[in-house]
Parts: sequence; C-alpha cells; structure tokens
Amino acid sequence: MVEETNSRELKAGGLSVIVRELNVQNVRTWLQDLAEKTSYDFVDEWLINDISVTDIKRMCTLKDEDIDQLTPTQLEAVAAVCKELNPHFFGLLAKARELGQSKA
Repeated sequence: MVEETNSRELKAGGLSVIVRELNVQNVRTWLQDLAEKTSYDFVDEWLINDISVTDIKRMCTLKDEDIDQLTPTQLEAVAAVCKELNPHFFGLLAKARELGQSKA
C-alpha cells in the first residue's frame, strides 16, 4: 500500500508555506478545542471568510509571527488552498454552523 499525503507548497509574502489535509484525529482535536474555547478574537474569526486564522494555522506551517506579517490578500491565498485540500473539514464546519443556527 502506498501512503499518499495531500499537501501543497505555496509562496505567501516571501514565505514558503506547506498546506496539508487534516487527518481524522486533527479534526477531532479541532472540535475539542472549539468546544473548550473561552476567548474570542475578532481578527482571528472574521478576517477571512469561512475560516479562522486559527484554522488556517492548523492546516499549514505558518506561525503567529508569520501570519502577523502577511496581508489579508496573502492570507486569503493560503486559505484558498486550505479550503481546497480540506473539503471534508469545511463540510463538517458548515453542518456545525447550521446546527448552531437551528438551536438559536
């Protein structure tokens, strides 16, 4: 059996960034972290549509100090690759949002 990884390298703001597909355990950890979240950062949550900066960091090699130096347009390019490589994650995220809205 050949093991494949679903990842892609791109350049953003002069940085080499590797974006990868989350595995099932990564998604479980993401859900657990989301449930335990106690603070809210507007830039983190709303800067890029449909994905938080924290979620972007989960899917790539960018660190906080790297992200702080990127423009929103550069970060959006990284987010686009994150979305492309993680359709199941975003499907789950959409279902969670729908569930949250139906309970509100």
